[in-house]
Amino acid sequence: MNRMMFAASAALFVMATAPVAGAQMPTWSAEQAEAWKIVEQSWVDDVAQNGKWPANYADPQMITWSSEFAAPRGKDATVRWTKFQTTQGKVIQYELAPQSISLSGNTAVVTYALTVVSQRGTEKPDWGKEAIVETLVRGDGGWKFLASTSFALGK
Repeated sequence: MNRMMFAASAALFVMATAPVAGAQMPTWSAEQAEAWKIVEQSWVDDVAQNGKWPANYADPQMITWSSEFAAPRGKDATVRWTKFQTTQGKVIQYELAPQSISLSGNTAVVTYALTVVSQRGTEKPDWGKEAIVETLVRGDGGWKFLASTSFALGK
């Protein structure tokens, strides 16, 4: 009987602590941390609507694609649509949850989840969840976004 109680207690402990372990920041190399810092800063600039995202972060060959658009877009179209979107509303809260960063030479593939709350005018805030995969390339100017794709995780 004691073994069953111990097993049940141990199982309960594992189930209770598992979500906490998944939410902790992973251990990364200096290069991985550098790539993640660029992703984080790009979000700071995007939310600030200061005109730096995506123009200052994009490789000239950048391609983006999300469920909002019927086809992939190049850098110029991404810049145009971002300028338009900033006139339509604002992000009032967001959270990035890094999942993985794979490095090969001067290329980083960064995956993360996004929780975002946005608002248009005085409308009720809209919550969203997305999975994002971004490819960054490193050159003389540091890390730049080469590709970005995202898909909704549901409401």
